[in-house]
Amino acid sequence: MAKKKYIPFGLNIEEVNDLFASGKYNLKHESNIKTNWQIISGNLFTFFNLILAFLATLLLSIRSYKNLWFVVIAVLNTSIAIVQEFRARSIINKLSLISEDSVMVVRQGLFIKIPIEKIVLGDLISYSAGKQIVTDGVIEYGELTVNEANITGESKSVSKKEGDSLFSGSFVITGNAFVKVTAVGKDNYIDSLQRQAKTLSKPKSVIVNTLRGILKVIALIIIPLGFLTFYNVYQKSGYDYLPDFIANKQMFNLAVRKMAGSMVAMVPSGLVLLTTMTFAVSVIKLARKKTLVQELYSIETLARVDTLCLDKTGTITDGTMVVEDIDIFEDEYSKETIFQIISSMNNALTDNNQTTSALKAYFGSKGYFKAKKTVPFQSKNKYSVVKFENETYALGAPEIIYKGKYRLIKSKVNKFARMGKRVLLLAKVDGIRKGKFSGEAYAISLIILNDSIRDSAKNTIKEFIEEGVYIKVISGDNVLTVAEVSRRAGVLNADKYISMDKVKDDEIEEIANEYTIFGRVTPEQKKKLIQYIQNDDHKVCMIGDGVNDILALKQADVSVSLASGADATRNISHIVLYDNDFETLPEVVKEGRQIVCNMEKASVLFLVKTLYTILLTFILLLTSRIYPFEPIQMFVIETFIVGIPTLWLALEPNNRMFKGRFFANIMKEVVPGALFIIANLLAVYFFSDAFYGLVDAEISTIGIIAATFAYWLILVNASKPFNKLRIALVIFAFASATICFTIFSDLFQITTLSLPAVLYMLLLMETTFIGMKLYHTRFK
Repeated sequence: MAKKKYIPFGLNIEEVNDLFASGKYNLKHESNIKTNWQIISGNLFTFFNLILAFLATLLLSIRSYKNLWFVVIAVLNTSIAIVQEFRARSIINKLSLISEDSVMVVRQGLFIKIPIEKIVLGDLISYSAGKQIVTDGVIEYGELTVNEANITGESKSVSKKEGDSLFSGSFVITGNAFVKVTAVGKDNYIDSLQRQAKTLSKPKSVIVNTLRGILKVIALIIIPLGFLTFYNVYQKSGYDYLPDFIANKQMFNLAVRKMAGSMVAMVPSGLVLLTTMTFAVSVIKLARKKTLVQELYSIETLARVDTLCLDKTGTITDGTMVVEDIDIFEDEYSKETIFQIISSMNNALTDNNQTTSALKAYFGSKGYFKAKKTVPFQSKNKYSVVKFENETYALGAPEIIYKGKYRLIKSKVNKFARMGKRVLLLAKVDGIRKGKFSGEAYAISLIILNDSIRDSAKNTIKEFIEEGVYIKVISGDNVLTVAEVSRRAGVLNADKYISMDKVKDDEIEEIANEYTIFGRVTPEQKKKLIQYIQNDDHKVCMIGDGVNDILALKQADVSVSLASGADATRNISHIVLYDNDFETLPEVVKEGRQIVCNMEKASVLFLVKTLYTILLTFILLLTSRIYPFEPIQMFVIETFIVGIPTLWLALEPNNRMFKGRFFANIMKEVVPGALFIIANLLAVYFFSDAFYGLVDAEISTIGIIAATFAYWLILVNASKPFNKLRIALVIFAFASATICFTIFSDLFQITTLSLPAVLYMLLLMETTFIGMKLYHTRFK
């Protein structure tokens, strides 16, 4: 009985309007991306910015303009943060997993081209080769061959017939079909991927997170200590009523300057700026090596990674297949004859995929025999057939072509399969009937294909292994193929493999750290594997190039993609390799190590000031003494002893392996340094009380010079081992401080000292020098 002719009709206009009214149309999901104002206000109105703005306002009100230098650093910090967040939002907004902007639908029997946002639930869409599936649906009529890499992670073609489901994001390779829409908007599968991809994740930087933790502690104490510093001056003024104290401009101005001096010194604002600048310079250096860093702090995180997860195709391999050998069954067919048969088949067929490219490269595509009829490769058949004038041949999956007698060649096929090879069977068949071969199949030879491993893959993997990084390969391909390719690329424990097609979600946690090679992995499984590896206290880097890698890339501590990969994948990755080769990753690791090691030194210099200011303020409050320094006096330490030298040190080459935890390492230096400076300052007060009776101006002068000298000794220690540049650096710092305290003494409120005060200051500096030398000799 002849099949009834299909006449598409689709929805009528009334149905479409009702569906629109009920919200069942393909509305784009609005992500939680910040607006311009949210970005600006979020970075502008931070806790510390508000404090610094308050202090700046007070200093402006008393016309103490020279004490406002800290505003410059605050503005730079805020501006860089705003620019970085705008850039991150721009990258995320570019992310789109659907490339089509319109489709052809059938409504009331008419073909209409509409924007994808106008699709309603139940619409009938016409698809043909080259189109992308824009919504989930079911085939009403026709057949399609689609690429479902988004769903399965495999790049091979999948055949779909009437009644089969289609997923948004897939691409039509061949065929024509009418598809009924079963999901719209956020209910589409691809939309769930896109929503997860369009989330701005916070930087996973140990340095940044450590600084944030320190800033949170400072935030708890800076306001009480600042208020008490102001109140302490009020108490010492002798006024009983605050309005009378405020009316006395001299005393009120003094209280404001001392409070500002204490509070500004507690905030290591220059350290935040230096951290951002250091990462930015590394980004520029890597860009010259064809590596685009889209997230500043990923450079540091990559240097801490101990697990590297790769996708096989396009990462370890270069995305091509090569014919490795042929294994002949029938003696009557010579190698030359087999070459001519396959070359003629290549000439006759129009298939275009990695396998046919490999066959053409090895056998050629010359028409030795004239073709009369062909059956192109389809996933549902898993073979292609060409009928020549005298004979017909089939080429494809051995278990399909030779299924009746597969047991006769199974052992040989499995031999190559266990080695991770892709195996094709060339067989002689009787003819072609209804799009398939007919009659018996007679095995002629096996064609063994191999993934082409990148030339640099072995060395790159070896470098990571030598650095203690564990390699895992997570792929949507056949697990045997993945395991063999991984083994040849030098991945350790490549014999520990598992196919994920039958693994349940609740079993993933158990196997995540047990196996090295994972095959037949879905996008969701990739994400969960990385999540469970992270849960075992590992830092994970994921390298991928396909849309199916998006969820895993978002989950990883560091995500790396290739420039040749999907647009969506590149957009959400922290790092993009523009030469499409991950051999440049070790260079990124070196940059990360330089940042971590050098920022340890820089952080020590900044945080010594923070810690000694907090401790000194607390001690002086307990002893009812006025804080000795004003903001301008800290400018010398901030700029010439800390700011410029730390920038210099932070950008120096340094490939030393870092050990221990960042916070513990810096505090081993910060605490002793801060205590030495506090000891200096307390000794000044002791000398004044016990022997000489120094005035406040002399205490402030001796204190700032002694503190600067102690700080300079900390810089000297941080600059070891010396080289010509570091020697120049410490000389520059010493000379700059000397010039500021002599030639520009009025600006920095340095008063003339009596001879006993000078001698005591020199004795104090000598004692500090000897004490620090003894400490570093004994404990370092």
